Amino acid sequence: MSEADSVNTSVTVPGTGTAIELGDLKASMAAELAAELAGPEDVRKRYGLSKEQWDTLRKNPTFRAMVKDALVTWRGSLAAGARITKKAEIMLEDLLPDLYGLIHNDSTPSSERIKGIQTLADLAGRSAKSVAPTGPQQQGFTLNMQFSGDGKNITIDGKPNGTDQ
Repeated sequence: MSEADSVNTSVTVPGTGTAIELGDLKASMAAELAAELAGPEDVRKRYGLSKEQWDTLRKNPTFRAMVKDALVTWRGSLAAGARITKKAEIMLEDLLPDLYGLIHNDSTPSSERIKGIQTLADLAGRSAKSVAPTGPQQQGFTLNMQFSGDGKNITIDGKPNGTDQ
C-alpha cells in the first residue's frame, strides 16, 4: 500500500484536541454548507481538515447525498422562520466552546463567568427557573367558594403536609 493510499481519515476538531473520524463530521458539515453559514473552504479550515482530507470527503457519494438532501430541506421545505431557528441553533452550537473557554479563563471577571455558567445551565435545561420550588416556598393554596342564593362563603386553606403555616 502506498502512502497516498493510506490517507488518514481521523481529524482533530480545533479547540477540543479530540480526534474524530471524517464519517462523524458528515451530517454537521452538510448542514452548515446547505445553510450557507460558511463556504466550503471555511468549513474545511474550521474542522481542521487538510485539502486532501477535504477532497476525499467531498467526493464521497454518501457525503454528497447528505449535502444534496440538506440543500433540498434548507432551500425548499423549511419556512423562513424555521430556517432562521435552525441557523441560529447551528451558530449557537458552534459558539459553545468559546463560552466554555470564557468560563474557564481566569482573566474573565467572576460576574461574567457566572453569567456564562447560567447560560450553559439554561441551554442544558438545568436553570434554577425550571426547577420546581421546594421547602418554604411551598405555601399551599386557598380556595374560596361563594354559593349564590344563601350568601354563604366557604374558604379552604390547604397547607403542605408537615407545616404549621
